[in-house]
This record gives sequence, structure tokens and C-alpha cells, in this order.
Amino acid sequence: MAVTVSAVDAQGRAVPTANLMVRFETTGAGRLIGVGNGDPNSHEASKAPERSLFNGLAQAILQTDRDGQGPLRLRATADGLAAAELVLDVRPARVPSAPAAEAISRVGGWRISPPQATRPDPNQVLAENDMNSWGWGEPPIRQVAEAAPWRAYRASLRLRADRNDGQGQLLFQEIAGQAEVWVDGVKIGEKTSPAPGPLRLPLAQGPGWRTMTVLVRAQPGQPSGLIGRVSLERGAAKATP
Repeated sequence: MAVTVSAVDAQGRAVPTANLMVRFETTGAGRLIGVGNGDPNSHEASKAPERSLFNGLAQAILQTDRDGQGPLRLRATADGLAAAELVLDVRPARVPSAPAAEAISRVGGWRISPPQATRPDPNQVLAENDMNSWGWGEPPIRQVAEAAPWRAYRASLRLRADRNDGQGQLLFQEIAGQAEVWVDGVKIGEKTSPAPGPLRLPLAQGPGWRTMTVLVRAQPGQPSGLIGRVSLERGAAKATP
């Protein structure tokens, strides 16, 4: 921590013209690790037990001992001035425990088709330079009520080894509307209820990179879309015989 040292007169007023050398001493649960005064032209060492005042000010940098506890005393002295002492109460730090991180991998980089009156082809090929006909987005993606009920959502899946062992799960936290989920041209599941809700599907073992397309059909006058997180999760551990 930084401690500022200031020269004051008998009435406690700052004396900006003071440029005396200040000596520092520490005792107790810490030590002096640096000094400074803000003077850009000073060549005095920053790792020293003393520092001259600049505009009546100097600074001492203190560091407490590891697992230190008790008083840490800093004493500052200068010729012709009364000494000053600061006492700090050092207490052991209590580091809160962090909750375990979720074992999930989010699915991002989604492309979004324009609204369509009829069911889209889940295997439609997008040109690599097509940056206009399909938009971009990240869940939550909520579409307002539209006249055309269908939209397609597409993302690339990169499966880590612990998600590509046949036990992985594809989790849609919430989808609004009916939905079909296709991976590499194969339908792996669907959500038949139009009400917003989750969808969890198993992922078979296969290529590390896959293309997923989700067809969502909105109900008349209702919003739709991937309105919750989409993630890849590890499945339950296999039992050892």
C-alpha cells in the first residue's frame, strides 16, 4: 500500500516548498519496498529507505508479510522536523472460495435466415461470401411476431473430446416456438410444443466439427427464436464394470 508523507507547519498547513530528505523505518508485520516523490527529474533510487520531498510530498510503499498479523509501524524523520509515525493493523486475508466452474461450452457464431412462409431446407448451402441474406446473432435471439412463421438458425459445433464420446449433450436453455434440430444433415430431435421451453438432445460420437441447423416455427402473433443459451455439456459418466 502507498503512504503519502507531507511536510506541514506548526498549524498543520502544507509546506509545498519543503524539499528535505525523509528517512523511513518500519517495524512489525511488514516492510518498506519502495519510495517516490513524483519528481520526473529525480534520479534518487526508488528502492531505498529515504526520499527527498518534492513540492512538500513523498511516498512510501509498504508490503505486509505473508500471513502477517499485528501492528505495522512506519516512522518518518527529517532534519529540523518533528518525526511522524503511522501504525497499521495487519490482519490475515480471508480468500473466499470460488464456486466450481460450469462444465459447459457455449455454441456461438449463429447465422439467422430471413423469415420464410414455408419450411426451410435444413441442408441449404450458404455461399462462403454470403454476408447479407442471412444475418448474425448470439443467443438470446428473440424474433418479434412476424407474418412468415419460419426461420433457420445455423452454427458450427466444435466438439472437445469430453463432449464427443457419445455421452455429450446439446442443451437449448429455451426455444420459443416449435423446433427441429439437424446436425450434418441428420435430424437429431425436435420440440413439438410452441410454448417457450428447454430442449436437451444426445450427441452421437463423430467428427470434431459439425454443422447444426435449427428450424423454428412461430405461432401466429407470437415471438420466436433461441431465447436462451445453447451449450454443449458432458454427459453422465459411464459406469465401470
